[in-house]
Amino acid sequence: MRGTKISIKKSILMALISGLLLGLPWSVTALFFLVFIGWVPLLLLEAEIQRQPNPYAIFNYAVVSFLLWNIIGTWWVAQAQFVGAIFIIVANSLVQAFVFWLASRIRTILRIPLLFPFLAIWMGYEHFHLYWDLAWPWLNLGNALASVPEIIQWYEFTGVRGGTLWIILANFAFLSVIVKYRQKDPGSVASIGAATLVLLLLPILGSYLIFQNFEAEGETVNIALIQPNLDPYTEKFDPVKYARHVAEFFRTAEAIVDGETQYLFGPETLIVEQIDESDPSASIYYRNLLKFRKKHPKLNILLGVHSYKKLNSEDIPPGSRFNRAENFYYEAFNTALFLPPGPASEPQFYHKTKLVPLFERMPFVQYLSFLGNYALELGGYTGTYSNRQENSTFVRPEASITILPIVCYESIFGPYCSRNLPDERGFICMITNDGWWKNTPGYRHHFNFSPLRAIENRRDFVRVANTGISALINAKGMVTARTPWWEKTTLKGKIHLHGGQTFFARHGDYLGRISLIFAGFLVLYGWMRTAKKRSPKSQNNIDISNHGSWMP
Repeated sequence: MRGTKISIKKSILMALISGLLLGLPWSVTALFFLVFIGWVPLLLLEAEIQRQPNPYAIFNYAVVSFLLWNIIGTWWVAQAQFVGAIFIIVANSLVQAFVFWLASRIRTILRIPLLFPFLAIWMGYEHFHLYWDLAWPWLNLGNALASVPEIIQWYEFTGVRGGTLWIILANFAFLSVIVKYRQKDPGSVASIGAATLVLLLLPILGSYLIFQNFEAEGETVNIALIQPNLDPYTEKFDPVKYARHVAEFFRTAEAIVDGETQYLFGPETLIVEQIDESDPSASIYYRNLLKFRKKHPKLNILLGVHSYKKLNSEDIPPGSRFNRAENFYYEAFNTALFLPPGPASEPQFYHKTKLVPLFERMPFVQYLSFLGNYALELGGYTGTYSNRQENSTFVRPEASITILPIVCYESIFGPYCSRNLPDERGFICMITNDGWWKNTPGYRHHFNFSPLRAIENRRDFVRVANTGISALINAKGMVTARTPWWEKTTLKGKIHLHGGQTFFARHGDYLGRISLIFAGFLVLYGWMRTAKKRSPKSQNNIDISNHGSWMP
């Protein structure tokens, strides 16, 4: 198969088929299984053209494939910001294409099977994609299985990267079956086909065993949440309506909170007008919150607010804002506020730190501070947030109960959420506003990240959304109660308090870290091999063909 000529039309068709198969699971979650064969056409294409004189050929076709994947998987971003959607789709496609091309070049230079560099480099890239300023891990492969928590219960040991490993191995197994079939080797087809079947079924069987044996035990608490259903484009961020929205929230709370309710939850940025964290009582909305809590002294309250901290003139971090009316710099935060019971209890603030690139924080603003002035508008709201963090969990000391807070986009970052998981008993609470993406696959797939986080941490999960979907999810990732999309409503129920840490919570994304380190060694070794071949001494002894070089 290697070295054969293949037409441009056929190459583009194979690239497009891969893009289609990889993209559909993010758009139609019922088609999640396509991800197990989605890479096969592109891998076949790589094998057929990797020894052609043009070393960039596979990069070009990979761009075609990944552009289609990104368009199908994330087109809905354009509902909020067309320019931002184009940037995200193109940038992510180019990065993915470079990663695939790099794996192909390494396998050519080192003359090793593609599986090894591809596994290391792709999984290492997914790990790296969680941490840099252009972080967009939405399309990390293991996320494609988010809609089927029954078959991925073992994510408590591996996290999403274990799903990526499973998917890549399955694709290469199917590739081997096709290669042997083309070679007219029925014996090998049967044996490799059987091995492929085992590879697919064993993780599923193991997952079902875990699923059946995990029991929800221990104390339960009664919760109530409110889904205000405020349109983020026309209602939520209209300053004229701030007071009305908060007043309506408390009127609804009065109707649903009773003597048995222990926790009340509101969605992300319920209070839009900024609260000074050093003097929260200066805000009339915070004072209203205190008045409400005074009527219900045993109630724990968690909701989303905008908050800020004033800065000294000597310490102005990049991305900070300036209040022209009062002449001071400050850091703005997208914040979860927790108010425990008791008249003397102090509010606890958690700042969203995984911020959406371009919208909530401009990439690389810490190096190019002027970029902070160019955050894209989202529904009439614009501005760069700070990612300074001081609290990772909420604690109710007298009851020894902890809450792991997650704000919207952070739910995509499994290792980040798990590293903050306390050992003490408690649960996870996510606040979000999914109305930006309107009625598209965006909000539905975002919802599916919540069961993943519940499984990875083995904690019950409370999801509180402005426009839906709000839900209660148990520690097995199963939805026990949920609200409709785009409907003003409330939800009450019980959740279990679980303690301890899972293997994944203790060790983080170890598969990603190991892969990134191994990928670095492979790339370094490949570069050294190429540099050695290019040295004058080597040129006198060997004739290097173009396909084996690091660069053309």
